[in-house]
Amino acid sequence: MSIINTNEYTIVKKHFIYFLLYIIKFIFSLLVALWLFYIAVTYKDSIWDDISIILFWIIFLILNYAFLRFIIWLIIYYNDLIILLKDKIIILKSSFFLKDDLEIIDISKVMKIDVQIHWFLSNLMGFGNLIIEQQRDELRVLHFIPAPYKVYQLLREKNTFINTSQNDLNFFKIK
Repeated sequence: MSIINTNEYTIVKKHFIYFLLYIIKFIFSLLVALWLFYIAVTYKDSIWDDISIILFWIIFLILNYAFLRFIIWLIIYYNDLIILLKDKIIILKSSFFLKDDLEIIDISKVMKIDVQIHWFLSNLMGFGNLIIEQQRDELRVLHFIPAPYKVYQLLREKNTFINTSQNDLNFFKIK
């Protein structure tokens, strides 16, 4: 589930197709290691012993690198979150020891929110980009958002809630 919605907050995780790219890279690394293993075993008699030992070390390094990268990609995928509160948008990108980014956008400063869904696959799979325009022409593009129109609707509801409550406060303010 990519969108978790409660009364107080909404958590949005990137679409699973973003993780599919990492799975394809992992499978490609495994296929390269399998191909090198096939070469090392098939032509074992015709190549030197030193080269076959080097090939097995290369296979070992490729497999270790592929599994390590896959674990890091898994951590990055599950720790790349967008948290929508009533008055803030929190963008959290964390991978424990490689990076730890936190961005907080005040919803009252959001001027315009756009949704971009380009290409056949993104329409079919239901993901797109969410473009948040802030005051002073600052743009923040959030890529691979699942059901971007639903997230857009949630942001619009939160933004109107903030604007309504501020106008009510200004109405009762003593001058």
